[in-house]
Amino acid sequence: MNSFKQLISVYMILAMSQVTLAQQTEPSISDFAFLTGYWQGTGFGGQSEEIWMPPVDGRMFGIFKQSENSNLVFTEFMEILKTEEGFILRLKHFNPDFSGWEEKSDYITFKLSSVTLNKAVFGGLSYEIVEPHKLQVKLKMRESDGSLVTEVFNFARGKI
Repeated sequence: MNSFKQLISVYMILAMSQVTLAQQTEPSISDFAFLTGYWQGTGFGGQSEEIWMPPVDGRMFGIFKQSENSNLVFTEFMEILKTEEGFILRLKHFNPDFSGWEEKSDYITFKLSSVTLNKAVFGGLSYEIVEPHKLQVKLKMRESDGSLVTEVFNFARGKI
């Protein structure tokens, strides 16, 4: 029976690989649906939470919250959408008093580099399901001295 389970696992992995290889060359908003849900974990030395709503009308919306020692540090409002240049993820940051970091009509934009069944890479920002119910987000940031650092957020699927 154990070898049967192993055979089924290998078959499932092969089937998922074929789906990935056969994936249409033009991504659709449904390719990002793996993000849907409530995620909680760590990053930036504190508690991180992220919620992604299901895709609707060609877009997905999310909210990120960063806390430290039970104090709100900042929040983000995020959107994944298709533009003339392809899919992008754009976001705005907010202070605890809800004042914005970016100017009123400005936002931070990450252009889609690749998407598979469990991973989306938007330039220096990646989202990956690393095991069932575990999401890893990596954010590459340029320091003031020009060096590049990567902040890793490790999330587990939570319940609201």
